[in-house]
Amino acid sequence: MLMLKNQARTLGLIAIAVSGITIASCSKNEEPDKVYRSKEYPLKDKANAAAGKVTVQETSDSTFRLTIRLDKSTKDTSYTFAILKGSTGTPTSDTAFAMRITSQTTGAPVDAKFDRIDSIQIDETHKQKFTYDSLLKYQAFVNVTFKDLEDVAAPKDSLVAIGNIGKSAQ
Repeated sequence: MLMLKNQARTLGLIAIAVSGITIASCSKNEEPDKVYRSKEYPLKDKANAAAGKVTVQETSDSTFRLTIRLDKSTKDTSYTFAILKGSTGTPTSDTAFAMRITSQTTGAPVDAKFDRIDSIQIDETHKQKFTYDSLLKYQAFVNVTFKDLEDVAAPKDSLVAIGNIGKSAQ
């Protein structure tokens, strides 16, 4: 009888362990999406020196991520990372994406990350599907500007980095 109880207990523990493994394997995958293709574009400063880069990565869920990296920053400076239609030679004010980040450390890089992009806003009511291939065919450029936070009443806008991406970079 004691042997039968021990076997039942062992089988019960095995059943609980197996069901726990099954539930764990069905949970949402926390790993980042696999990157299929990637392309980098350089950013230059006003003196035409390297100032950062733009990385575009196609991911396995049919979206893409876009990372704009400014190589050096100044503490407490607010940077605006913008992707605009056109090229550095023929700029427009049509903004596709924009993000503002404040640097926490002087000299450190700052990254603006746009993740899981699958569409762009055409106007206030319309969105259009936008893929990795769409971006490669899109005439666009990136600019990074800053506003000095010490004098908020009269902020100074200044270009920190600029570069063509997509079709404008070809």
